[in-house]
Amino acid sequence: MELEGKICVLTGASSGIGRTAAVDLASHGMTVCVVARRKDLLQQLVEELPGNGHSYVVADVSDVEQVRSVERHVRATYGSLHALVNNAGFTRGGEFTGEDSLDAVRAVIETNYLGTVNACAVFLPLLEASAPSRIVNVASMAGRLAFPRSSAYVASKFAVVGWSESAAFDLSPRGISVCLIEPGPIPTEGFPQESLVGHPLLARALGSQQDVADAIRSAIIKGTPTRAVPRWYRPLQLPRLIAPPLYRFLAGRLTRGHTVERD
Repeated sequence: MELEGKICVLTGASSGIGRTAAVDLASHGMTVCVVARRKDLLQQLVEELPGNGHSYVVADVSDVEQVRSVERHVRATYGSLHALVNNAGFTRGGEFTGEDSLDAVRAVIETNYLGTVNACAVFLPLLEASAPSRIVNVASMAGRLAFPRSSAYVASKFAVVGWSESAAFDLSPRGISVCLIEPGPIPTEGFPQESLVGHPLLARALGSQQDVADAIRSAIIKGTPTRAVPRWYRPLQLPRLIAPPLYRFLAGRLTRGHTVERD
């Protein structure tokens, strides 16, 4: 897909990976509608985006009625949609301790997983009418690998991965490619990765926000089904698949004393 003149909706755009991706896509000729909950940051972002025609809508993707308001804006303003980038997400870390953890689990699932499904469902008619088109879901390596003290976040990203891989079969005949971006630890506003940034060895494993933005752009252009960021993270899944006891041992040892935040 050529990016010049194409329309993109990007959620979770007020900071971090979403903001970086919005600037990147606009720099390569896309017209971007950015979505998030913080109006002031969205206004500032749209003013700074290169090119013309960009817009913003304040919305919480966990609320399907608010997602419908974004769709009405896009339909009225642009009349088409070539790429939907589902990037909105957050985490509430900590051990699962029983009923006092339920509210945190629900909140994370409703935004990270159901927010992605909400947007895909609501924008499906526009995406199909604009085909060939792309859905790019920003998951995480935490959607392939479980770690301690992250059960709600890990569950939400495993759900995004599984749903995306299954929905890709349903949507491909309709001209819509579903692409997964799976970042490892990336320092952002919401995921500062403080315990890793200060570590002499683990800091070398960190990717950057621009690395993820590059992967998102590449997925829109090529329709690549899945991409780990950095790329060399992909083989890290092998111990979990072929030697689960070894994986559980290593995951517990490597994360002892560190809260590994995943975007």
